[in-house]
Amino acid sequence: MKRNQPLKIYSGIPWIIAFCALLSSFANLITGIVLLASNSSGGDIALGILTIVFAVWGISGSLLALVFIIRQNRYNRSQANFIAQVSHELRTPITSIRMYADTLSMHRYHDETEHDELIQHMDEEIVRLEHLTEQILEAKQQKMLKDPDRIDLAKALSIALQPFMDAPQNADRLDVTIEEHLPLVSVDRDDFTNAASNLIRNALTHGGPGVVHVSLKKESGKCKLVVRDEGTGIPKEWQKQIFEPFERGFNTTESGIPGFGLGLSIVKDFVNQYDAEIHVDNHPEGGAVFTLIITP
Repeated sequence: MKRNQPLKIYSGIPWIIAFCALLSSFANLITGIVLLASNSSGGDIALGILTIVFAVWGISGSLLALVFIIRQNRYNRSQANFIAQVSHELRTPITSIRMYADTLSMHRYHDETEHDELIQHMDEEIVRLEHLTEQILEAKQQKMLKDPDRIDLAKALSIALQPFMDAPQNADRLDVTIEEHLPLVSVDRDDFTNAASNLIRNALTHGGPGVVHVSLKKESGKCKLVVRDEGTGIPKEWQKQIFEPFERGFNTTESGIPGFGLGLSIVKDFVNQYDAEIHVDNHPEGGAVFTLIITP
């Protein structure tokens, strides 16, 4: 505890300085107003005006400093949360892989069936580890300016869907509808497949055990990718927050769902880069609906 106390004191010093400067500026502002209101000599009026001007500058600077302090504190909290989540989420599959590897190396299985199950579990944990690593790299990657070719969204979506279709646990959970003769769009193929993959993975992970409906269609001259799950939906007050980095939703922590909260922020980056749109709503029959709109 004693080692942490100096850190807490130092982190509070900028707040103290900013508030002292703000209070001093307000005091100067009041002094200037009093000098102007006293109807004294011309010198007092000029002094009052200068005092008010300097006070306004001081208040503006203090408020700006407070804004930077608040943003820095938010960044520090996000960084601390990110490190904590990364440590926890990466440690879990690594520990499982080591456990399965030890069991196999020491021949602690009873028959070939159990041997195959252990290998399958190891493979699932490796895939999970790969996904977590990819999310970190995608979120931290600095986007470069691109001049993408016009691509076929139907083919790109098929690429994004393939890993989910091949997974045994998703065999009966995906309902896919892709409209024919869609217009070509100017987006990077990898960026679109990453965004679509994160929307689909988000629905499969957070949308309960029901079916996930994926559709790609043209509507009002625009291409729309719609991903709908059959879960409990998303409360209105959370529908904007879930696109922020490291934001994991209103019930993911309690339910033990793994992840860093980066998937939907990657979708938001895609939207910002290609002037697309992303909307989220709740379906009348239940579940969340994410609509990604891309202009050809």
